[in-house]
Amino acid sequence: MLDTAQRSDPNPTLIRRVAQWLVLIGGAVLAGAFVFGGAISMLQDPELYRLALDHFAATIGLPCSGLAALCIVVALENTSGPIEFEGLGFKFKGASGPIVLWVLVFLAITAAIKILW
Repeated sequence: MLDTAQRSDPNPTLIRRVAQWLVLIGGAVLAGAFVFGGAISMLQDPELYRLALDHFAATIGLPCSGLAALCIVVALENTSGPIEFEGLGFKFKGASGPIVLWVLVFLAITAAIKILW
């Protein structure tokens, strides 16, 4: 009879790495589809083109900043391991670390868009 150590799944770090790379590749594909689909839609509908140009930061900038924040957090986690940090008296470990870091990166990118626009 096999004990639980012999029946366990493959290396969980390998599975996590593969999943993180799939997220990065999926994010790149989604970004490409977003840009290509948006370009096709704007070329076919002049009103949509005008709307996108008038509100570029909201229609293009915010979705791209959310995706960029996700890619940054996943890349950091992929290269340096689990994200854990503490600040302002809080400790962020486990799933809360990447979530809080994503929010901080997203807010930093959107603030930069707001300041520079």
